[in-house]
Amino acid sequence: MTNYQFKILETIIIDGELKSVKYWCKATNDKHFVETEGNWKMLTPHMVDENTAEHQVIHWLDLDVTQDGKHLIKYRLQEQLDALSLAATTRPPWAVDTFKVTI
Repeated sequence: MTNYQFKILETIIIDGELKSVKYWCKATNDKHFVETEGNWKMLTPHMVDENTAEHQVIHWLDLDVTQDGKHLIKYRLQEQLDALSLAATTRPPWAVDTFKVTI
């Protein structure tokens, strides 16, 4: 199961209306994690004041980035996690071959 953690890093508010947000998101599963930062221009206007909390802005961001039932940020992070899970580790070409001596 993937867990997502969001933080709002910056906001642009004009005349009390939230225009855009800069966000950070970390997606974590059992073995890997990926992080991203991005800017999102709000499609739906939301009025904010001094009582607006970060979790409210995150909720509005969640609603705004969900299109056709797909959360665009979470979808892309999940793609990256899936790719990491399938990736095979290979030795870099500059690494020296090593061997183990058994006595």
